[in-house]
Amino acid sequence: MVKTLENNQKSKNFVKSIFVLAIFIFTLFMIAGASAVDNTQEPIDNHNKNSTVKIDIKINHDYSDDEKINPSISVKHNNNSINYTKSYNTATKKYTLIFNHSEATKNTIYNILISVPGYNTKSQNVTLNGNLTASSTFQMKATKSYKIGREAAKKANSLRTFANSSEMLVITTAGMVYVGGKTSEDALEGIINGANGYVGFGLGNLLTLSAVRTDPLNIAFIYKYKSSGKVYMVFFKNGSLEPVYNGIIGTSLKSSEWKIIQDMLGKEDAYSYVSIANSWDAGLPADILTQAAYHGHVCTGLISGQAMIEALLKYYPPKGESGLPLENTAYYVLGVPGGSDDDAFTWSLDITPGKRAYIGIDTMVNKTATGFIRWNSQTKTGLLIIMSYNEDLIMKKYKKLTGLDPKANVSNDLKYQKWLIQTLTNDPLSLVDILYEFKGLNETHLFYLMGEEPGKGTVTQSAHGLDMDYILNLSKEGFLTNATRETQNTTKPKPLTNHELEKIGEDAAKKAKQYFLSLGIDIGKDNSKFFVLTSAGFVRINGTVTNKVFDGIYNIFGSQLSRKTLLPVHTSLWKDLVFDFFWVDPNNSSNTLSYSLKYDPITGELITTGNSSDESSNANYIIQEVLKYDPPYDVLIAWLFHNHVCGGSSPGYLISDYIYNEHPLGENESYIYITTNANCKDDVISRLLGVSPGMGNYFNLRYDDSITNKSNVGIIIKWNSVTKTGTVSIVNWVPPKFAPGSDSYEEYIKLYNGDYSSPNLIQAQQISFLTTKLINEADLQKIISGAKNTAEGNALAFIMALPDRTLDELIPPINNGFTNNGGSKTNSSSNNHKTNSDSSSNSDGSDLFTSSGTSQGYSPFSAGLNTVSASAATESASAAENDGSQGNSYEVSKATTEIDDFNLVYAIILVLVISGLAGFGYVRHASKK
Repeated sequence: MVKTLENNQKSKNFVKSIFVLAIFIFTLFMIAGASAVDNTQEPIDNHNKNSTVKIDIKINHDYSDDEKINPSISVKHNNNSINYTKSYNTATKKYTLIFNHSEATKNTIYNILISVPGYNTKSQNVTLNGNLTASSTFQMKATKSYKIGREAAKKANSLRTFANSSEMLVITTAGMVYVGGKTSEDALEGIINGANGYVGFGLGNLLTLSAVRTDPLNIAFIYKYKSSGKVYMVFFKNGSLEPVYNGIIGTSLKSSEWKIIQDMLGKEDAYSYVSIANSWDAGLPADILTQAAYHGHVCTGLISGQAMIEALLKYYPPKGESGLPLENTAYYVLGVPGGSDDDAFTWSLDITPGKRAYIGIDTMVNKTATGFIRWNSQTKTGLLIIMSYNEDLIMKKYKKLTGLDPKANVSNDLKYQKWLIQTLTNDPLSLVDILYEFKGLNETHLFYLMGEEPGKGTVTQSAHGLDMDYILNLSKEGFLTNATRETQNTTKPKPLTNHELEKIGEDAAKKAKQYFLSLGIDIGKDNSKFFVLTSAGFVRINGTVTNKVFDGIYNIFGSQLSRKTLLPVHTSLWKDLVFDFFWVDPNNSSNTLSYSLKYDPITGELITTGNSSDESSNANYIIQEVLKYDPPYDVLIAWLFHNHVCGGSSPGYLISDYIYNEHPLGENESYIYITTNANCKDDVISRLLGVSPGMGNYFNLRYDDSITNKSNVGIIIKWNSVTKTGTVSIVNWVPPKFAPGSDSYEEYIKLYNGDYSSPNLIQAQQISFLTTKLINEADLQKIISGAKNTAEGNALAFIMALPDRTLDELIPPINNGFTNNGGSKTNSSSNNHKTNSDSSSNSDGSDLFTSSGTSQGYSPFSAGLNTVSASAATESASAAENDGSQGNSYEVSKATTEIDDFNLVYAIILVLVISGLAGFGYVRHASKK
C-alpha cells in the first residue's frame, strides 16, 4: 500500500513537471511570436485574376505626435521594388497602398519597409488573402539619440516653460558625436520635435558645436526673458535626461554660480556654452553664431576676425575667383593658427585648406596676424593685405569707456563680450589694425607663400605661409608697393524681413514641386529621397542673414538637416542665394532628376538656372552625386563644409576612421592634425576630427611632392594637456583600386560602412603610420612651424629623426611626475576639442572668465557617452520673474541609467531556459525514482 502511494505520488510529480515544462515551451513560443504580422485572410479561391492589390498599414510611434510625419514606405516582392499609390485616412489613421501586380494571388507575400525620421527602420512581411488585400500594424521604435533629444526637450520644458520665455536657443554636440556606434543627428530631430516650434534651423536657434565622435552628447536649453534682462540655462550632460545645471547665466552671473557651472560642465564646456549664449543674447547674427559653434566659443579673436572681413570687403572687395577647378575662391589666406580669427575667415569667406585657399604655419609668436591675397588670374598679379588685432588695446579701450575691467570677474567679462558685438555692428574697423596694404604680388611671390600646384595632386613647390621677413624684403626691394583702397557704394539696401525670407523658400519649393509634377512625379512631404541643397544660412541678401529660408522649404517639403534632406552648402557670404532640388527614384537610385534656381535680389524673382531636361545646364552643386548612396551624417557635413564632393575628398573619412581606431583619445587628450600635402580630403579630416586653424589644432604646411612622396599625407598628434606630451604619427595613404566603370562614390561609401564585399573593389586602401614617436612641447613647436630651422629642414624628416623615448624621459619629475603649468585644470567630461589655453581662469577655479582671443589647441579630453554625471550639492536661488521654472534655479543630479528592452527580453528568456532545464532535470530525476 505504501509502495502504491509512493508510486502514485511519483506519477503526480511527473505530471506536474511535464505541465511546468509545457508551460515553459509555450511561453518561449509566445515570446518568439511577439512581433508576428497582423494578417487577415479569408478562405477564398487560391487564384484571383484581379491583380489590383490593397494593403492597409497602421503605424504606431513611441511618441504619438510623430504620426504627423509622412513615413517612407517601400514595397517589394521577391526583392523587386513595386510602385504604388498611397493615401491616408485621418479617421482610421491608416495608410492604404494600392498597386497592380501580375503575380498577386492569395498567399502572395510582400515585404513592407517603413522608415520615419528619428526611428529605427522596420521591415515586416504581409500575406494577401483571397481578396488580394492585407493589413499590418507597425510599432516604430525611436532611436536612442532621438529619445535623448525628445526627453531632454520635455524635461527642460517642465523645468522652465518654453512659452514663458521671450526667446530660446539650443546649443548641443548632437550630430557629430556617436551614440551606440552611430552619428546622433536623430537627437537634433528629437530636440526640434520636442520643442514644438520653439527651436529649429530656420529660427537660427539650434547650434551644433564642433565635436569628435567620442565627445559626450550635451544639450543646453537657453532661455531669454526680456522683462528682466536675464538669461537661464538648463544643461543636460552626456546623454543624461536629468539636468546637471538649471540656473542663471549671462551678465547677471555671480562668482559662486559661475564656479558651479565650471564644476558641473567642466571649465572648457562652461566657457563654450556660456560665451555663445551670451553672444546670442547680445544679438550676434545667426550665421556668426553658427561660426562660433564651429570655433567652439566666442572671444575677442573670433569677433576681431569678423571685423577684418568687414574691412577687407569694404576696401578690397572680391573681384572674380581663382584656383583649381571646383576650388575657386575670391581670396587666399595666410594664417597663423591659434589666434581664433582664422576660423572667421574659414567660415565666412569659405576659405578652407582643402580648397588650397588657406595656409596655416606657425611662423611667428603673434597669432593674431593674417595675410589676405586677392589674386587676378588674368593678369597674374595680386594684392596682399595684412591685418591684425590687439586684444590688450581693445580691452583698455573698453575699460576706459566703462570703467570695468574684463578680467576682474565673470560678469565684467560677459559685458565686455557684449560690447565687442556692439562694436562689430557699429564700428568694426576699430577692432582691426591694417598693418600693410601691398600691390604688385606676382606668381613667384604667390607660389613661395602659398605653394605651387600646377595640376590637381601635384605640388611642385612648398608653401612658406606668412613669412614676414620675405614679404617685407619684397617691399624693401620695390616689388611690393602701397595699394590704393577702393571706394564702395555706401548705400545700404533695405534688409529683408523674416516673412520675406520664408516666402523665398516657399516660392522656390513650389516652383520645384511644379517642375517635378510636369514630369509626372508628385513630391510629397518628408520624402527621404528628395533633397534640397542651398546656400541659405551662409549667404546674406541685402545684408540679411538667410536662415529663415529653411522654414519656407520645410513648409512645402518637410526637408530638414537632421533628416539629411535640407543641406546648407558652405558658401561665401556675398554670393548668390541658390537652390538645387534633387530627386532620387526610390526604386532605382540610378534614376535621378534635378531642378536649380537662383534668387535675384534686385527683381525679387527666382530664376531657373538648370534642370534635368536641359542637358546644356548645370546644377549649382555636385554633392548630389553621393546622396543616393546614403552617406554617414558626419561625412555629409564634412562634404557640405568642403562645398562639393570629389575623388580627392573621398579618402578623408577612411583616414579619420583609422586615426580614431589607432589613436583613441583618453582623458585630457585631444587631436592636432597637420596637413603635409593639402587637398580636398583635409576639409573632411578637419571636420571629422573636430580641429580648426582658429582653435590652434589644425595646421597646413603644404609640402611639395619630393618631401611627401604624395603618400605621406599628414601628421596626427594625440596631445595630453596635463603632461604636455604627445604621440605623433606620420599618416601614409595608398588609395583603393576600383573596377573600371564603377562609381567610386558608391564604392567609397560602402567602405565607410565597413563593407569590403563589392566585386568592384580590386584592392582595398592601405593606411598606415610611417612612424610613431613620443614628443614634448619643444618638439611640438618645431613640428607646427614646419621644422624649417632644424637640421632636417621639414617636419616629416624631423619626426623621423626623433629618438625613441619613454614618457618618463619626457616628463620632468615634478609633483608626482606632472608639471604644474599654472593654467586651468581640465575636466574629463569637457569636450576635448575646446581651446582655452588663453583662459584667464586660475587653477583654483576662481571667478575669471575667458574671452581672450588666442587658442593653442592643446585641450583636454572629454569622456564619452558612457560616463555618468557626478552628483553634487543642490543650491537654490529665486528667479526675478515668472519664468516658468520649477524648483531651484540650478539643480544638480545623477544621470539615469537606461535599460534596453531588448536585453530585458533576453534576460527573461535566459531565466526561463534555466528554469526549464531545472524542470527537465527534475523530471528525469523523478522518473528514475
